[in-house]
Amino acid sequence: MNHSFTWQGRKDGEGAEHLRIHQLVNTTPRADYALIGFSSDEGVKRNKGRLGAADAPDSIRAQLANLPVHQAVTIADIGTVVCDGSQLEQAQAELAEQVERSLKQGMKPIVLGGGHEVAFGSFSGLFQYLQNNEPNKKIGIINFDAHFDLREAEQVTSGTPFLNAAKLSEQHQQEFHYLCIGVAKHSNTKVLFETADRLNCTYIYDHELQQQNVETLIEKLVAFIGKVDYLYITVDLDVFSASIAPGVSAPAVKGIDLSVFDPLLEAIKETGKIKVFDVAECNPRFDLDSRTAKLAAYIIFNYIFD
Repeated sequence: MNHSFTWQGRKDGEGAEHLRIHQLVNTTPRADYALIGFSSDEGVKRNKGRLGAADAPDSIRAQLANLPVHQAVTIADIGTVVCDGSQLEQAQAELAEQVERSLKQGMKPIVLGGGHEVAFGSFSGLFQYLQNNEPNKKIGIINFDAHFDLREAEQVTSGTPFLNAAKLSEQHQQEFHYLCIGVAKHSNTKVLFETADRLNCTYIYDHELQQQNVETLIEKLVAFIGKVDYLYITVDLDVFSASIAPGVSAPAVKGIDLSVFDPLLEAIKETGKIKVFDVAECNPRFDLDSRTAKLAAYIIFNYIFD
């Protein structure tokens, strides 16, 4: 684990009303949330994407640091899992271990990625935790993403995490519950749609994500969530328009808008079922004015605070 990031930023005064996130990280022995970085773009490299996502964790932390604190909350920064060279599978296993450990300590992990290969590590950590503690509980995956990431490949990549999750579930005779929100038809091959249908995945197209459809979309969310006990939420930042998320591995031609995303995330939060949350594919190397890192921090802020 890498612990090199220093939490620092603006200080406006004394008292809780002046607090910013950098002032409360690692200030208590126990915390409500655990930040875990995942420094990797080996999966993106294997998937022939543009590199740079390995630098994301500290870029997101830097944008989180100065955000205000609006309610009593505690946050621990566990550090960053670093993918050493091509040792992606080892890094995913280490991330899973950190996620499971955080859950055992009563914290809700928030993982900062990194390529979307982060997803298999995040999912595996929750899966292991439930296998060891509540084996009869069902996990639901909600992925905000233009891509299914159900690709068949000889090794894990940023395009395989949810097929990897499906196979892990099958190995343990567990049902696979997967909802992908923001699917772009032009970004997924026919075989990926066939795989999604074969695995009984639920998906919502990017063109359906319009403000006038929010009520219907929430009904679909609620129906999916009602079938599971706990949720793993993952936000691939390439689901958003390139105008607000330019720094990703695969920029969106179309993308979805925050005016739709925000109420959907709020509806998911209100169920109280979220156990693990991550953001993926932030790529500082291609970011403009830190827009994408700011977007990631904004999403995490809205997840943590009411």
